[in-house]
Amino acid sequence: VAERPIPDVHAYECYLRARQEAFRWRKDAIDHAVQLLQNGLAIVGNNARLYAALGHAYLQYREAGIDVGERPLEQADACALKVFALEPGSAAGLRLRGWIHYSRGRIQDAVHDLKAASQIEGSNADTLLLLTNCYLISGKVAEARPLIERLRAIDPLTPLTRCMPAFAEAVEGNFAAAIDPYRQMYEMDPGNPMARLFYVWPLIANQQRNEVVEVMASFPVEVRDTVPGRIACFLADAFAGRGREAHARLAGRIEEVATAADVFPRMLAQGYALAGMSAQAMDWLAIAVDRGFVNYPFLAHHDPYLESLRGLPQFQQLMDAVRARWEACEG
Repeated sequence: VAERPIPDVHAYECYLRARQEAFRWRKDAIDHAVQLLQNGLAIVGNNARLYAALGHAYLQYREAGIDVGERPLEQADACALKVFALEPGSAAGLRLRGWIHYSRGRIQDAVHDLKAASQIEGSNADTLLLLTNCYLISGKVAEARPLIERLRAIDPLTPLTRCMPAFAEAVEGNFAAAIDPYRQMYEMDPGNPMARLFYVWPLIANQQRNEVVEVMASFPVEVRDTVPGRIACFLADAFAGRGREAHARLAGRIEEVATAADVFPRMLAQGYALAGMSAQAMDWLAIAVDRGFVNYPFLAHHDPYLESLRGLPQFQQLMDAVRARWEACEG
C-alpha cells in the first residue's frame, strides 16, 4: 500500500474489481474486467500493474473456454511487453509471463518465472495462486502446501483461494476432505460455472448422488452452456449412467478445449472413464498431460475416476512418460 504502484484510488478500485470479475469464468464478467482495467489505464496512463492485470484478464478468455485461439495469448504478450518496457524485471511482468507460460502448457517455465516474481513480491496473491496450481499439477504437493497457507492468510475472501486446499487434498486422494473447501468457493459465487464444476467433481468422487442432483438442478440457465457448465453436466450424466447419451450431446461442441489449459481435458478424461468409454478417456488424458498435468502419483494411483483405465497397456505407457516428466519437475 505504501508503494502505491497504482497512484490513483479510482484506478486502484478498477484493478481490485477487475481481479474479482476475471476469476468468475464468465464472458460477461471477463468483459467487465477488461473494461475496468482499460478505465484504470485511462485515468493514470501507462501503468505496469494495470497492464499485467489486463494481460491476465485476456488469458481468462482461454481459461474459461470462451476463446481458446491465439488471440488472448497475443493480447497478453502485448501487455507483457508494455509491462517490461515500463518496469524491466518487475514482479508484475514475471507474474504475467508465468501466466502466459501456463496458458501455453509450459509449466516449468511458468514455475521459474513465478518463483522469481515471488522473490521480489512475496505476498502477491495471484503469484501464489498460480504457483500453487503449477506445483499441484506437477505432483509437488509438499511445495504447494506452505504457499496455500500463506495465500489463505493474505487473501481469504477470493473464492478461488478457498478451493486451493481442496485441490491439494484431492490430488493426494483425499476427496472427502476436498468437499468442504470446494463448497465454500461455490457458495461464495454460485453463478460462477467453474465453481460449480469444481464442487461437482469431489461430490461425484464421494458418491454423493443427491448433492450432485441438487447442484446441477440449480445451475443458472445463463451459464449452463459455458464450457465449465457443459463439462459439469457431462460428469453428472456419466455418474448417473447416462455417459454415452451425454457424449452424443457433447460431441462437436467441446473439441476446442484441447488447446486450453490442463483442467478441461483432465475432467473430460475423467468423465469418459466414468462412462466406460476408455478410448475417448485416453485421448483426453493424453491431451491433459501434454498441457502440463503430470502429477504421476495422482494419475497412477489416487484418482478414483481413472480406476477403469489402469489395467490398459496404453495407460501404463502414458504413465511411464508422465513419471519421467514428474521426476524432472522443478520444486
